Amino acid sequence: MTKINSCIFTLLVLAVFTACDSRKEQEKQADIRLKHIEQLISQNTLNAAKIEIDSIHILFPKLVEKRKIAAAFEDTIVRRESSRTLAYCDSILPKKQHELDSIQRNFRFEKDESYQEFGNFVYKTQLTESNSSRIYIKSYVDENSDLYLISNYCGPKIEHSSIEVSVDDLLARTDTLATTNAANHSFNDGGTHWETLTYKNDAANGVAGFITQETSKRIKVSLHGKKSYVYYLADSDKKAIAETYRLWVVKKDVTQLEKEIKKAKIRIARINKFRE
Repeated sequence: MTKINSCIFTLLVLAVFTACDSRKEQEKQADIRLKHIEQLISQNTLNAAKIEIDSIHILFPKLVEKRKIAAAFEDTIVRRESSRTLAYCDSILPKKQHELDSIQRNFRFEKDESYQEFGNFVYKTQLTESNSSRIYIKSYVDENSDLYLISNYCGPKIEHSSIEVSVDDLLARTDTLATTNAANHSFNDGGTHWETLTYKNDAANGVAGFITQETSKRIKVSLHGKKSYVYYLADSDKKAIAETYRLWVVKKDVTQLEKEIKKAKIRIARINKFRE
């Protein structure tokens, strides 16, 4: 019995020493990787450094102190990337904002506080009061940087559900809106039948972009539904849609830059607070 207990004790001692040796080897390997991470950061090879940091957490889950060092390196990377983002966005934003202000001079801001969450920027030639009895495509951009394209039709009922614009063999066509869709609206007023289709952003399937590219050419508009109707886009509408599309693109850029600045500041503030 004494001999058995002696053997068990010996095995336990060996297990402890083996575990210690294994931990020392792990710590040695972790230190090598941490040194490599430091070098990668100093070389601004940040994506490679992130991969190495992940490997520390995966390969050495029990080495808490080494993982804390890896986490600190991760914060360094986030701070560096965020500072770089801030510097870039701060340099670009004023130019984009100036461009946006310049374009918006030819637009009127409209908003009904009683029911609208976001106001609209409408090009000067497409104001509602100046186009109440006309068949045309209207466009506007709202404060949330969303682009709207509206097909306005008045005359005999055709129940149109899509718009096609074309120049020779080139064309673009919107999604089809069922008559039950809230964006497909029709009504009668004083014996006149009215139909409007409203498309938001991608639902217009590039129609606004097509018109913008083809403003110098004669653009045919085909309204498709139970019946069809064809007309040619007025020069004033081509210009209005092209300017509205341009406003949308620049406004989205400004919005995105502002979001990136906000996110970068939040990341930096979080790291600074954690390190206090």
